[in-house]
Amino acid sequence: MKWDLFSRQQANELMEQAERIQRNLLEIAAASHYRAPIGRAGTWIPSINVVETSDTCWVITALPGAEANRLEVHLVGDELVIAGMRPLPTCCSEGKLTIWEIPPGRFERRLNLTPGTRFTISETHFENGLLITQLKKSL
Repeated sequence: MKWDLFSRQQANELMEQAERIQRNLLEIAAASHYRAPIGRAGTWIPSINVVETSDTCWVITALPGAEANRLEVHLVGDELVIAGMRPLPTCCSEGKLTIWEIPPGRFERRLNLTPGTRFTISETHFENGLLITQLKKSL
């Protein structure tokens, strides 16, 4: 009986670990196209959604815990660069680290834009942990 309980617990822990590893691998695979070269990348890469219309491109970046005054958004050639810092919450200054899935520190996301299309940043605002960036297309 005790062996069955231990086996189930162990199996659940292994499944949780496998899911975390899978999420990390999928994030790396999906983001590899947008990563900065070694030496320029931040310590973590935020997730994004992109909504495109004929004249606008909206980039929604998930930045929970980030502070609006510590965000940078700019264009470099055909790339949109979103960078900044997410501080470590004050509650985490002491204690034992048991699970760490929300990384603190510097982040950077580079998004390759459509080649041959000129973009300008027309609006950025930060609400509910989301950085919303509007890019206008100029053909």
